[in-house]
Amino acid sequence: MPARRELFEVAGVLGVLAIVVSLPLIGVYATWSDRRAMRAAWNISGPSCSVAAAPTPSLSERRPLKVFEYGGASFSRKFGHVSCVAPREGGLFTRTTYRVCQFSAPALIGVTTAEGTVFYAPGVGRRATVAVRGGTPSCVIGGWFSG
Repeated sequence: MPARRELFEVAGVLGVLAIVVSLPLIGVYATWSDRRAMRAAWNISGPSCSVAAAPTPSLSERRPLKVFEYGGASFSRKFGHVSCVAPREGGLFTRTTYRVCQFSAPALIGVTTAEGTVFYAPGVGRRATVAVRGGTPSCVIGGWFSG
């Protein structure tokens, strides 16, 4: 019977080792899964937003554009609400991020980066999503954020 007892002890040690080794792997998988889910949720496809000329302020307008800074870019909108995230590019160990903002009903969106300023006109009451990758903004009509 001593051989059987030793076998149980070895199995117990191996079981504990398996648990100790698997805990960090579970954390790595959870992190990778969360990042992948965020990229998928914020990867909005749709028709491109129309590029618009810079708005000229008029005396009849009561409200100026709402402006905020995020991730090295300046965003402005005429109406609505906004939600932004910074998903990571590529694989698990990549530290490079890009910026994505969803607008609930902006009518007009301005994006200023080191490359310059561009204005998009998705239309009144339409959702729009702006991504800034490598300092270059892009805009599509669509999104799930409703503010």
